[in-house]
Amino acid sequence: MKGIKELLGGLVLALVGIGLLVIPQTSFFREAVLTVILGVIPIMVLLVGAVFLMIGVSTMREKGAEVEESGTESETEEE
Repeated sequence: MKGIKELLGGLVLALVGIGLLVIPQTSFFREAVLTVILGVIPIMVLLVGAVFLMIGVSTMREKGAEVEESGTESETEEE
């Protein structure tokens, strides 16, 4: 039952949002939404890029540690 309420709530909000964007008297509202969207998209892209960058650096550090461990193991076996 909780899922149905969430679905209906989302549907109502989507319809209200579409209605607000379609009403011709709200040109100021449309311009404000466009400004916010154009400002939010680059910030979100930067945040996602930063997350992927941190994941990549973490992975490279783990691989470097594994290579270093295997290198020290092979050196001890040679001696």
